[in-house]
Amino acid sequence: MRRRHAASTWSVAVALTSACGGGSGDTDDTSTTVATTATEATSSPTSTPQPTTTDPSATTDSPTTSTSTTGEPPTSTTTGDTTTASDPTTGPQPTVCDGDCHYIRAGASGSGADWTDALPELPAELARSHVYFVAAGTYPAYQFDDAEAGDADIRVLRATASDHGTDAGWDPGFAAGEAVFGELQFTSGRYEFDGRDATRIVGGFESTVVDIGGDHVTFRGCDVDGAFQEEGGKHTGGACTAMNIGGDDVVVAGNHIHDAADDGVSMTGLVNLSFVGNVVHALHGCGTDGDCGPCYNGHSDGLELYDVADSEIVGNTIYDVRSTAAVFFGNWADELGNGPDEYCENILIANNILYSPETGFVAYIEDARGIDVLHNVIWGLHMGAYGGLSIGVNVADLDLYNNVILSINYSHIGGTYDPAEHRGDYNLFAYSLGQWQDGPNDIVAVDPLFAAIPGGEGPAVADPAPDAFAPKDGSPLVDAAWPGDANIVMPTHDFFGQPRDDAPNIGAIE
Repeated sequence: MRRRHAASTWSVAVALTSACGGGSGDTDDTSTTVATTATEATSSPTSTPQPTTTDPSATTDSPTTSTSTTGEPPTSTTTGDTTTASDPTTGPQPTVCDGDCHYIRAGASGSGADWTDALPELPAELARSHVYFVAAGTYPAYQFDDAEAGDADIRVLRATASDHGTDAGWDPGFAAGEAVFGELQFTSGRYEFDGRDATRIVGGFESTVVDIGGDHVTFRGCDVDGAFQEEGGKHTGGACTAMNIGGDDVVVAGNHIHDAADDGVSMTGLVNLSFVGNVVHALHGCGTDGDCGPCYNGHSDGLELYDVADSEIVGNTIYDVRSTAAVFFGNWADELGNGPDEYCENILIANNILYSPETGFVAYIEDARGIDVLHNVIWGLHMGAYGGLSIGVNVADLDLYNNVILSINYSHIGGTYDPAEHRGDYNLFAYSLGQWQDGPNDIVAVDPLFAAIPGGEGPAVADPAPDAFAPKDGSPLVDAAWPGDANIVMPTHDFFGQPRDDAPNIGAIE
């Protein structure tokens, strides 16, 4: 297993094009559709956990969040003349402005100097090292394309009762309700967009709701709403793709991503992506295949990765995906791309809850090197050899430890177990298909005794809350995982940020 280097910086990028789950893995859709409408408890951005990883460099480097992956108190972060400090006892501190803050309020008509004299929307040009506070209201789509100037960021922050810059003209009502934007596109880099769990981005017909093509972009705390609509089985409104990531050094954290016709998040041609603590669901599998609508093929994937390197996918919940899989590694590099140069490489997948009873497989891994799959739930419904994890060709340096996996299938997309390249143990499988070589500490049990999720025979559960995947008393998952060693470094905290001890549970939750 590759060690994450302490000096590295984790970031995120968004794909500019969506292959929409193409390739051999998309041709087989043995699905049992379960109608799902998100419940507030599961889908609300305010309930999204902020999990913790083992690598100090895996922090989102946020000046407005007090979460620390190292356990040390967060330090203050300065952007230009604007400083936000985080105190471990009181949380993030208000932004201190020094002539570098601007104020946006729907319906206003001023210069942006204070809340009384606010701008009605984000101006066409933003100033580097400045902060733009946004009040509740409705705002148009926006393209972030300001020229970069070294490492100077531009920060766009949802105004809150405790952090809204100046008090001049401030009204508590400005913090009530949502700030609602049209589609957002980041074509240049060095931005922080923090919706603070009170901002919604809404997609139009055939759109991509949020498109991150620039480098060094942090996007957090938003409801990314594809606003999918259909009538008579036809796509009549809303986005094709909820989010594209294609820039380097991007962080996407604590967002609620949902209701797209096709993919949840497409990640393409990037390095250093940190995709942490997001909820992705309600992907409708509606596109050109099956004549449902105009979106290309319509083979929905929660996350679709192609040519992604040195990145982490940690502590996310993905469910209610109507077509291909919760996680899909694109497999067209040899046929349509530049071959091994575009394989995914060096990716940490940890503490995620992937639940996809509607699809043939929950996850596909192919054309990938250096993939660490640790402490995840990869669960669906038993459908013969279907229902769990599919591993295909060109998979090297794969480590699978401490996961709950319905089953592992190699034959579906032509893969073969390679003991020199495919390593793992301390997993629980509902079914052993004889295609993965079970380790001495792997467990085979049809029912892992989740708190509120049935065993491999189902039935499927709509709108599962994350704690539904916690083990009950007497579960074979309890205290059955491996704490790791110097080579296999496990996440020290679970999905909910609870510390793991020397006898951790298998799966995402202690």
